[in-house]
Amino acid sequence: MRPDYGKNPLVKTSGALHIDLPNPALVILVGLQGSGKSTLAHRHFAPVEILSMDEFRARMCNDPASQSNSSAARKQLLDMLRQRLRNRVTTVVDSTNLRSDQRAELLDIATKFETPAIALVFTASAEWCRERIDNRASIIRDDVLSQNSDLLEQTLRSIDDEGYFAVFRLSTEQAESIRFEHAFPDDPDPDRWFEVEQLRPRVWVFRHPADELRRHPAVLAEARPTWDFIARVAADMALTARTALANTQVRTQVGAELRVQLPHCLPIHLVARQDGWERTPPDAR
Repeated sequence: MRPDYGKNPLVKTSGALHIDLPNPALVILVGLQGSGKSTLAHRHFAPVEILSMDEFRARMCNDPASQSNSSAARKQLLDMLRQRLRNRVTTVVDSTNLRSDQRAELLDIATKFETPAIALVFTASAEWCRERIDNRASIIRDDVLSQNSDLLEQTLRSIDDEGYFAVFRLSTEQAESIRFEHAFPDDPDPDRWFEVEQLRPRVWVFRHPADELRRHPAVLAEARPTWDFIARVAADMALTARTALANTQVRTQVGAELRVQLPHCLPIHLVARQDGWERTPPDAR
């Protein structure tokens, strides 16, 4: 019997869906090819948080669509999922996940590691998905899409009773506007957090989960973000939070000096200039 984690709140704000996620959580994406699952995953989660069947197949033979490698790729995906949930980090499984036996396998792993599982079901029709598939020049046969459309209808009828922490059905519009709020991890390990300390003109400290930094839109938009770039984003996050806390619009004072401590990284010192942050040696004036 799967544990009862209670109910996950769903808040509607200005027509958008706002979902509060526990930490850690297993997020299972369910839907047809071309329904927007990967787009949503990469918009809201760090690349390291996403386990994609396409990527596991590609790692095995350079071909993300290789069906002959699907079984081996899924075994590797499940092994990685077990390891990630053992380490208590939020993980997204990006695949069609339209077969109930495959979803049950994911739920069993979540139960073993006492991790709440959330299903995001993309309700986009086969016709809508076909148009998107054709526009990106992918090859998905009509009979495969039709068969999966039947599986989606079965899934929509049965998924509420499968034992999830929460199930959300997403229209195409909702998938575009959805927002996530992640609970803070209960792990005190310093490698799970980053810290920003203002050294002058006034001392204060901001401590926040490192995963939130990895998910920041500016970091996700960079192909290969450097430590310096990530430190600047961390500084901006800290100052935004401080501004919100003080309920003020006061901008960063030129000359303000920060010390940014990222996981597994030497401290990075930043000084506020007119045109942004400048990295400086420690104690530089």
